Amino acid sequence: MGGSSGAGSSAFVDIGLEDLGDTGGIPVPWPAAPPPSGPPPWPEPGGNPRHRHAAPAGAMTAAVTRRRGGPGGRPDRRSTSAGQDGRTSQDGRTSQGAPAGDVGRGGEARGGTRPGGYNPALDGLRAIAVLCVLCYHMAALGGGYLGVDVFLVLSGFLITGLLLAERDRTGGISLKAFYVRRAFRLMPAYYAFVVIGAVLVVLLKTRADQLDFLDNAVTSLLYVNDYFRVFRPDSGGAWFGHVWSLSLEEQFYLLWPVVLVAICRREALARRLPAILLGGAVAVAVWRAALADLGTSGNRTYFALDTRSDSLLIGCALAAWLRASRLEARARGSRADGAPGVATGTAAGTGTAAGTGERVLARILAALPVAGPLALIALAVLVLTVPENGARTTIMDRGGYTGVALLAAALILALDQGRPAWLFRAIGCGPLAWLGRISYGFYLWHFPVTGFAGDKLVARLGRGPATVVAGLLAIGLAAASYYLLERPVQRRRPKWASGRSAPAQASGAAVPAARSAPVAAPAGETTLRLPGAVSLGRETTLRLRFPRRGSGGQAR
Repeated sequence: MGGSSGAGSSAFVDIGLEDLGDTGGIPVPWPAAPPPSGPPPWPEPGGNPRHRHAAPAGAMTAAVTRRRGGPGGRPDRRSTSAGQDGRTSQDGRTSQGAPAGDVGRGGEARGGTRPGGYNPALDGLRAIAVLCVLCYHMAALGGGYLGVDVFLVLSGFLITGLLLAERDRTGGISLKAFYVRRAFRLMPAYYAFVVIGAVLVVLLKTRADQLDFLDNAVTSLLYVNDYFRVFRPDSGGAWFGHVWSLSLEEQFYLLWPVVLVAICRREALARRLPAILLGGAVAVAVWRAALADLGTSGNRTYFALDTRSDSLLIGCALAAWLRASRLEARARGSRADGAPGVATGTAAGTGTAAGTGERVLARILAALPVAGPLALIALAVLVLTVPENGARTTIMDRGGYTGVALLAAALILALDQGRPAWLFRAIGCGPLAWLGRISYGFYLWHFPVTGFAGDKLVARLGRGPATVVAGLLAIGLAAASYYLLERPVQRRRPKWASGRSAPAQASGAAVPAARSAPVAAPAGETTLRLPGAVSLGRETTLRLRFPRRGSGGQAR
């Protein structure tokens, strides 16, 4: 997503742009934490290349009906369909109080413990970020390179949430499955991009351009192009000027799951995961500022993983903290109720039994309707006012990138929670969400497209119209890549790498939590829907807890 001369870069939202979903299985407690009572993510349907997925095809629905007894009693007419089948109320939230998309179309568990449905707002945010990067490379938006930082924070948030959700479901993290998913998601489109570029360079470019292409192709395919650009910042201008960010994220994908597995093996470290990640982000920011003060080139601080990973770590910390807060809320709800495995506390953790983490979560969630829009406004102002990146260090190297990452994290949290609803709907509108889904291909192809538009179209059309034409060309190429290559390849991904299988269920166990969903149960005739295929053994217990009349509570 650019360098000294340009800048920029999940289910699947991966490469910071697209991430694969890890779903299926039975949750197990985090080290020393009570078992989460709420449902984990729903199973991932095969072949839908998005980071959050549609409900499984052919899923069986189990219905349980209860009537209130007593003469003359009338069923409560309050509807629960929104929380059960994904239909939302006018404010964009389900009847469980979860953001629209959290329940309904199924998918990735954002934050690690609650059921995560497809969230169009996160795709919309990705689309806005990649459009900023395109405008930057068209010299139409000086601070558009900050789209890179938004991608990095979002990538850390999504990947960490998926890994923690897998551990909750299965008791561990399969590194082999994770890397296979990454390969199927990232490599086909990228290899096609390299091969097509090689053909065009051989046919149309000079020998010097061909040698430069070869250097960048080799370092890109080895995912070390970010450090190559530290020493050759002006290299790759015709085709590879943006792929340094893909190398940086691939290094993150390679290292972070291994580190997370190591942390999870030590209970004391696992409990402090959010603090460890935030400490790492601070250390990276200090290290970058120290290099800048020593007179290090801005190319060194901008391109390298060791000086840019604070954005990734902040996203990771957000996912880990959100998950830990929800586990605490559910654990305290279970203890207050007196029935292990059935939580009555809300996700915010309010009430007399709420712990410190729950109260902090509740206060932050209460502030999101204001904090989210303010974070978006602040990011917009920075995109218009930040200094251009280049060989000279700037204030961005001395804490600026960390500040941008924190603002991006606040905006991501607001969109993840659907607060405020108007912002959720605006950023998650259909066109932006669709562009976000194809943003990997858009990012791959936008750089050569902007090079062509800058050379051939700006003088004829003007910079603004040329930028629009470049965007349309990039969208066309991205759509072709998505529908003709990326999705067909995803359908051929091995099933064992999808994380759908669940551990063996003990005899007499309750209905697997991975196949259940939180359901609002008013005091009348109610239909409870359990998404996914529900397998019942010879001895199965279905435990439901209904609030007393007038209590205003919800079954969990």
